[in-house]
Amino acid sequence: MARIGLAVAGLGAAAVLTACGGSDSSFADESADDIVKAAKSAMGDLTAVKVSGDITSGGQQISLDLQSDSDGNCTGTIGLGDGTAELLGVDGKTWMKPDEAFWQTFGGGSADQVMSLVGDKWVLIPAEGESLSQFCDVNDLLDQMLKDEEDGSTYSKAGTDTVDGDDVVAIDNKDPENGDSTGYVLVDDPHYLVKIEKTDGEDTGTVTFSEFDADFDVEAPAESDQVDLNNLAG
Repeated sequence: MARIGLAVAGLGAAAVLTACGGSDSSFADESADDIVKAAKSAMGDLTAVKVSGDITSGGQQISLDLQSDSDGNCTGTIGLGDGTAELLGVDGKTWMKPDEAFWQTFGGGSADQVMSLVGDKWVLIPAEGESLSQFCDVNDLLDQMLKDEEDGSTYSKAGTDTVDGDDVVAIDNKDPENGDSTGYVLVDDPHYLVKIEKTDGEDTGTVTFSEFDADFDVEAPAESDQVDLNNLAG
């Protein structure tokens, strides 16, 4: 599961920093570096966001459609190969409910045994270490994607465009370590990053950001409808 998080973070580290934006022509006229700084600042102030997209990492297809906030709440799905897992986070606790194809892809030789123990219940995800729980804290997720990389990356403006009807500035990122990418940032303030496209390097794909600071409802599964794999193993 750590691989999924690292793939998204890798895509973001190479492309989040490449984004810029806006229908404000004066903002679009700013330098690529200044646009990147504005995008990082706007994304760093978020308390909630929706992340959607499709990524290829190490030959594995990964899909995302998740809303998360700064209180450890999240709701949505993660796809791995042909499988899909629902993800639910409430007040810092995170559960997943994978389908059979997800278990077979992720669980390997122990998949059948795990499925027989879990059934159709929600599986509690350990909070420690790298895991899917990182997707349920917008701060953790964006911190990884917005971290500074001293890898010789260079940024250049690639013109203006529209994403879902909003004016954006496109920024190309030439990254010798992680691969090249293009990010799109809203021209209008706040200058959110709304889209990443990466076609070069180990992790490739497209990720979009939306529902900025939007509220969403989540509810923890009933105790009878959840299971802790650590307890089953013990």
